[in-house]
Amino acid sequence: MFSDRTFTELLHAIFELGLPVAALSWLLFYRLYSRGELARDADHKAIDASLKQIRKVEKESKETSDSMLHTKWMKFGGGFYGVAAAWTLIYIEASGIIGVILHPSVLKETFQNGLVNLVTNQITGQVSTLIDAAIWFSWWPDKGHGPIVWLAVAYVAYVAGLNLARYETGFGSRVVELDSRARWRSLIPFGKERAEMSNDEGGDQAGPPSGGGG
Repeated sequence: MFSDRTFTELLHAIFELGLPVAALSWLLFYRLYSRGELARDADHKAIDASLKQIRKVEKESKETSDSMLHTKWMKFGGGFYGVAAAWTLIYIEASGIIGVILHPSVLKETFQNGLVNLVTNQITGQVSTLIDAAIWFSWWPDKGHGPIVWLAVAYVAYVAGLNLARYETGFGSRVVELDSRARWRSLIPFGKERAEMSNDEGGDQAGPPSGGGG
């Protein structure tokens, strides 16, 4: 039987790590399946081999993926470990942004301490965030708790997302389209991509040039 403490930890692991990992795993693999980079009926061994090949090709070509989530995933090696690490990185970064929004005085104090201090804090903060994401299995558990529950929940979630992604749906295709650098940049006012999209739309709406009158 589970003790109350273990049950509480399990719930935290499911909601804070498991469900997000399942969603992220589904999105990442759905994208690969739909692009034909992975066979939908591939077994886990074939998937692992394909992921290693994909990472190798991307690293050698030095081309940045159009998917921001895919880039974060591959940064941590891909696979199960990479999905959990990528979600942890997103969680920490988002928490930091929310913290600044809720407590703007912290940002003001940082600027007041000088440019050198600001740059130093940025660099150390980014390094610390990457390290925490890399050791996600020890970052998530509270003090006094081991990583076993979190590892188990994360792995089950990863496999569930991977397998759900095998089924092609219209909803999945629309969600995958949202994970695009160009699309996110187009939301920035006066951004280059936004201007290009506006020009394209204007060109589509304009009719063909009229012929000269006799």
